[in-house]
Amino acid sequence: MLKEGQELRVEVEDRHEGKTKIAALIDGVVWIEAPSDMDTLKTFFLHEEEMIRVYFFKGEDQLYAFDATVLKRISDAHMNLRYAFRLPDEKKIKRIQRREYLRVPEMIDVTVLAADGHDFASFETTSLDISAGGMRIVANRPPIEVGESLIVLFRIEDEQGNPKVFRVKSRLVRIHEQAVKKELSLSFEELTPRDQETILRYCFRVQLEARRRTGTVFSSR
Repeated sequence: MLKEGQELRVEVEDRHEGKTKIAALIDGVVWIEAPSDMDTLKTFFLHEEEMIRVYFFKGEDQLYAFDATVLKRISDAHMNLRYAFRLPDEKKIKRIQRREYLRVPEMIDVTVLAADGHDFASFETTSLDISAGGMRIVANRPPIEVGESLIVLFRIEDEQGNPKVFRVKSRLVRIHEQAVKKELSLSFEELTPRDQETILRYCFRVQLEARRRTGTVFSSR
């Protein structure tokens, strides 16, 4: 199911999400290159005994995932870091539905408005990524607390190229502290199935465009 040179995505909970490639596959042990962050493209370290989630594509759009533990970290003859994990039994490799995973890096103009009795001045910002379930935006400071809700207003195009405006109540689920600004992870609430499908199809088109342009299966757009 996996082969040398194949591109993977790895996630380390609460730390990083990155792209990597299989450097070698020996007796059920997968050796990968040092992963590069999906947003910054900078490489980051994995630690021995650390749990990771591994994603890979089979065919055009069939995504699979499994959990693994980093067994070993070494430097090769060229001083490049390599990490090893054991390939699990096929029964533990699960196919992921598009609705569950398709988050794409994408900058969209967003207006943020108060909701549920909160009182703060609306502001303009941009998204860092979007999925059918939520988005990540930039803010000077969080206008609400984690677990509370606000409204995001944004526009994307449908499959016919027609602009469609969304006004979505969203819950703040996480705050990513950055040097200058904050990154706010939002979960969409009260989104109709039709609107969710429109956003999902938009994300899928963005990803396919990136794959055609860069030849990579995991977009870093």
